[in-house]
Amino acid sequence: MINLPTTIDSWRSFFYRRFAPLITCEIRLAGNHPLQLDNKFQVNSLQDVFCHPFYWQVHALLDRAPRLVIDLGAHCGHFSMLADLCIQMRFGEVRPEYVLVEPNPELVPVIRRNLLKSGLCSHHTIKEGLVGNRSGKATLWVSRSNYLSASLRREPSTRGVPADYFDLEQLVGGRPIDLLKVDIEGAEYDFIENYPKLLERVQKLMIEIHAAPESQQTRLQDCLYRAGLRLRGSVMDHGGYQLAAFERDNPAL
Repeated sequence: MINLPTTIDSWRSFFYRRFAPLITCEIRLAGNHPLQLDNKFQVNSLQDVFCHPFYWQVHALLDRAPRLVIDLGAHCGHFSMLADLCIQMRFGEVRPEYVLVEPNPELVPVIRRNLLKSGLCSHHTIKEGLVGNRSGKATLWVSRSNYLSASLRREPSTRGVPADYFDLEQLVGGRPIDLLKVDIEGAEYDFIENYPKLLERVQKLMIEIHAAPESQQTRLQDCLYRAGLRLRGSVMDHGGYQLAAFERDNPAL
């Protein structure tokens, strides 16, 4: 069932989001990098990332040119693109390595197309799979109307997609991680508990924290503190979840 818009503005948005594949809008990011808004998921992702002050903190958060950026829950690749813009603006022509992880197979080609079209994140790896547990299989429940909405919990109007967990530590090896972004729809609690050694190598962390019992939230915070990560600035509330940035209290030389 489609919930029809009730105002002129909502009708305008309704029609744009549905006709975007036929009448593609392309915007130019700083540095003349093109970004196509060719479906409603791209529009939603653009609003969540490029139009929210939390993610623009990347420009000030990094105090040196990074070598490795990990993007968990890459969706359309927009966070990595924004990070690359901020890094170029601050540090000039550097080429960090980006590892983008996305479990939804519908979005992986979108990421690939966006990076290729924009020319951003030229040194990158895209990995399709789940993080949280370090092995095993699960069903990813993807909204039939919004590919950005997916989780391990079955909700109405979702379809199941089989997905494999993989060990992120094996993928990145023992390298330090200059910037880690985590947006994995509630699986952040398992991820933080299952990767204590990897977290000890993270210099900066940007994480979306979804609703959970207070005991889980306390364990997540304790795990980050034990790994040497401390809250930077204030926590932002956004659409039913929280956005928080952490940084290492004893940065690596």
